[in-house]
Amino acid sequence: MKIDVLWTPSELERVPVHNRNVIVVDVLRSATTVAVAIHNGARAVVPAASIEEALRIANSIGRADVILCGERQGIRIEGFDLGNSPSEFKSGVIGDRTIVMTTTNGTHVLTSLSAARAVYVGALVNLSAVAKQLREDDGEPLIVCAGRGGRVSVEDALCAGLLVEAYLKRDRRKRAAKTVAELGDGAVAALSLAREHGPVSTRFLRETAAGRALEKIGQGEDIKFCGNVDSIPEVPVLRDRQIIRAEPANGQTSGGKKTR
Repeated sequence: MKIDVLWTPSELERVPVHNRNVIVVDVLRSATTVAVAIHNGARAVVPAASIEEALRIANSIGRADVILCGERQGIRIEGFDLGNSPSEFKSGVIGDRTIVMTTTNGTHVLTSLSAARAVYVGALVNLSAVAKQLREDDGEPLIVCAGRGGRVSVEDALCAGLLVEAYLKRDRRKRAAKTVAELGDGAVAALSLAREHGPVSTRFLRETAAGRALEKIGQGEDIKFCGNVDSIPEVPVLRDRQIIRAEPANGQTSGGKKTR
């Protein structure tokens, strides 16, 4: 069993994803927003790689049944219903609606993983839930950091390292079966980062390039929201080009109070 971390999406060009469980991490903010949307009752989130594709999907579904959301460089796209701030996705706004979303980094990665065995959306807010899902699944985990503008985002790498650390607990429980996870270099580096800088603090997130950019456009309050570890128990999963709530392996319904 091997687990690895890709620090930027460009590495996907050289790494096969077939039969792997891929986790797309974008802490600030799209993965957090998707998790909030699913938690607060969205029917589904449909990721789009471009503004044009988002508009085309929304029109094909029927504009009356869709909430169109997205951002470019952090700013809500003109004419769209919502941006990419998780605080906007309250249950009274998005409950039982289909969300079509396009963002600068995260949704572009999500739309490029059709060959994967499964695709999950992970962030700090649903860290433990995603780790638990990976421990219960078959297949090898591959964590992909969405990054920022094609470059490394330290908050995504930190979250990936925390996921690796949580996943390793599986091996500790299965030592009798001699099941030992093999870590790729990306996973080793992410794990080292997590052990050096964990637990996550709002201050750490504010000092990242993405955090500073959010502060600059007046959306700094989202940083604290995105750093609220394990505030959401659901795991969003991409199936048939739309993101829905993954069913827990034990068949139980996820609990947790909705964010209003």
